[in-house]
Amino acid sequence: MLRGGVMKFKQGLFFKGYITIQIKGKKPELFLNQCIREDIAIWDIRRNSEMEIEAKVHLKNLTNIRQIRRRLGYKVSLKEKNGLPFILAHLRFRKPLIIGLFLSLVLIFILSNMVWQVKIVGVSPEMEYKIQERLDDYGLKEGVFKFTLRSVDDIERNITNELKDIMWLGIEEKGTTYIVQGVEKTVVDKEQKSMPQHLVASKDGTIMEMLVEKGSPKVAVYQKVKKGDILVSGIIEEGNGNINGEKEDADDQKDRQQYVHSKGTVMAETWYTTETTVPLTYKHQSLTGDKDHHYSLKIGNFSIPIWDFLSPDYKEKHMEKEDNSLYFLNFKLPFSIEKKTIFEKETTTGKRDEKTAIAEGIAQAKRELKKHTNHDAEILDERILHEKVENGKVKLELLFIVKEDIAKPQPINQGE
Repeated sequence: MLRGGVMKFKQGLFFKGYITIQIKGKKPELFLNQCIREDIAIWDIRRNSEMEIEAKVHLKNLTNIRQIRRRLGYKVSLKEKNGLPFILAHLRFRKPLIIGLFLSLVLIFILSNMVWQVKIVGVSPEMEYKIQERLDDYGLKEGVFKFTLRSVDDIERNITNELKDIMWLGIEEKGTTYIVQGVEKTVVDKEQKSMPQHLVASKDGTIMEMLVEKGSPKVAVYQKVKKGDILVSGIIEEGNGNINGEKEDADDQKDRQQYVHSKGTVMAETWYTTETTVPLTYKHQSLTGDKDHHYSLKIGNFSIPIWDFLSPDYKEKHMEKEDNSLYFLNFKLPFSIEKKTIFEKETTTGKRDEKTAIAEGIAQAKRELKKHTNHDAEILDERILHEKVENGKVKLELLFIVKEDIAKPQPINQGE
């Protein structure tokens, strides 16, 4: 009956703490009955002899136990101590050990979230040096905290755009090591260089200049050509044919043909028409370059600021967020560092007159045109085909006359 009545008191014993007491005296069960009358929970009662009983009680009732002992005259001794309160009390006397253990865990945590090695593989030593310089500029280097880095995707994209000799760049995070793999744009090997090919027109145009290094020209200056026309042939006829004037058969003609890798530039005048719209009133938003970094410890949907608590006093702001996972050794922790970058933004508003709007429209169309032509293309002239002001906007239809290289390689199938 004593056991059944106190089962509910046994919940959370480890955290509350409990002790095993040993009661000695004549009829020790009277001591237990007195404890029950005073609402003291007792369980795991065991009789060792007629004069001795053991039982377990909560740590919080120890004072009441001592008072009953003094009143009834029984001998009560503490046999075992169990639970968190006793463990903490024991550790209190080992502060150097606890402090050392805590500092070791903190050190491991810090080291687990730093960059300790950056390996660049798959490229030549010269390219490795260039990539290393760019990685340093973007903060990816040994000794920095991983959560202070920019997005790996951004770093990959920016370096690929900046280094023209890199065809592909990938960054992989492996613990505290970052592996950077690159593929260079290699020069076409000799076999590919010797592959027979024609040079054909990549678009319609009028030939302005020709410089043929190898191959047989099939067009002349000032001649109009269509897209796909052969400009320089990679098939060269050798000799003068049958000296007796007899008609050659197909095999003889083929024997006199030499296949070459045509090379050269064919500059032509090409034409582009485009439409653009420019508003007479404008509103531009741009970043000034000033920015502020804030760091928070993120647990689930909650964030606890840990660095730079005050928001900058920018009139207009643009904010970007980035989550960076935290690790203990190679284990990902259930919380992360949230990095907020607050940029200062400014808005410029104004009005244009029609003449300024037209100039802006032409400049805008030129910028767009350069995206779709070779880097050496030259805009010779621009003409306004149609102009209309409607709903506060200037609508333009433009014609651009461009000088560019229209020669495009086309492989020759020698089996045909």
